[in-house]
Amino acid sequence: MEDLFNEIERGLDAGVYHLALGTALCIPDICAGLQSEDGKTSGRKYKEWYNSYVGDKIRMSADDCYYFRCSFLHQGTTQHENSQYKRILFVEPNKLGIFHNNIINDALNIDVRIFCNDLIKSAREWLKDMQGNETYIKNHEKSFKRYPNGIAPYIVGVPVYG
Repeated sequence: MEDLFNEIERGLDAGVYHLALGTALCIPDICAGLQSEDGKTSGRKYKEWYNSYVGDKIRMSADDCYYFRCSFLHQGTTQHENSQYKRILFVEPNKLGIFHNNIINDALNIDVRIFCNDLIKSAREWLKDMQGNETYIKNHEKSFKRYPNGIAPYIVGVPVYG
């Protein structure tokens, strides 16, 4: 998981906000699946994880985050018919200052760096809670991750994701 978090942070540092945001929105899904008995996530599990670990760090509710995740990752839009906001706008770092957690008319604006970092921080807290958790350990063995020296007997000597 740390590799994933580090890649999101490197994306933010490099100004690759679209990719960093899309990956960060997957964090609650990944965590919810890893702690689930069947190893799978769902909208309900996503929202439960978000409520437990992100809570009210951000003005965006678990429902709105899930709706945004669905519309952003699956339709490439910032609008979802079930959201309480007409739009959710993520603001890049800029010279004018930080625009975060503000409602402007019918839109919510979020600072993309703060949002991604809050999700990463929340997931790191969750990881501490998962230490020794048998369900997490079982599911983590099968999870997608980076293998710096490959995966024998398939590919060895070079980094592999699998």
